[in-house]
Amino acid sequence: MALLTSLALPQAPGGSSATSVRYDGSDWRLKGDGIVCCPCAVPCPCRSNAPATYGHCESTLYLRVKSGNYGRVDLSGTQLVRAGGMCAVDYQKLSALYFDESVTPTQREALMKLMASFSPSQVINFPYMRAARFDVTGSDDHIFKVIIPGILDIYVDRNWGQTSPPFPMVAAQDEVANSLQYAQNIRYRMTDREAGLDFNYSRRQANYRSVDLSSEQYRSKSMLIQFADGSGWFSTKQMELIRAQHLDLPQLDEIRKQAHLLGSSAGR
Repeated sequence: MALLTSLALPQAPGGSSATSVRYDGSDWRLKGDGIVCCPCAVPCPCRSNAPATYGHCESTLYLRVKSGNYGRVDLSGTQLVRAGGMCAVDYQKLSALYFDESVTPTQREALMKLMASFSPSQVINFPYMRAARFDVTGSDDHIFKVIIPGILDIYVDRNWGQTSPPFPMVAAQDEVANSLQYAQNIRYRMTDREAGLDFNYSRRQANYRSVDLSSEQYRSKSMLIQFADGSGWFSTKQMELIRAQHLDLPQLDEIRKQAHLLGSSAGR
């Protein structure tokens, strides 16, 4: 498969494109936030370097870039959805990548090269890509409603129906952040048969991350995900980074208990 030299994703429903992309060494920076939904139980064991709860993890990331750049390419205002495979096994396994239709071809190419920089090989395969209309609404940065008409329907509440988020930010392995906050997965449905995606994992796991990330963090090996090995708990090197970055360890039993109580209350 040829490496990407130019990109023109189809706009028509059902159209797709596939390619392999190599990071070209450019400096980059992202500021924004994102949410992830998956089938795991809360707290997601993948995030603390353990196997997925049910042995599979059809995780989906919605990322919005409030400001950022890749080299000279301005990425401010871009949005993407990245659907992956088993995150605890291989964070680089993708099923589909969707760009909001307002993202330009130049920005799309830059974002894919940026994602390739996450990989130790500096190359990443994108088997299925699509440009589509994103309908994103919310309130006060705690409600996220992300719809790709006919494909994706996500509804996440960071506050779990409360007046403020009940969970703190805790250390977690993730490609765009070293900490996250557990959120309420109210709805998580995806149907794109061309991409092999057809599931409903509503009321499972969701989490939120604030993104302030640069190429330097990967070059200096400052990301927890760079030392993921699926051993069941944070590795020795991950614990060193957690201490150095003054991150709070997740109290898994307490998170599990509180999430059950909040979920039961919301269901009444």
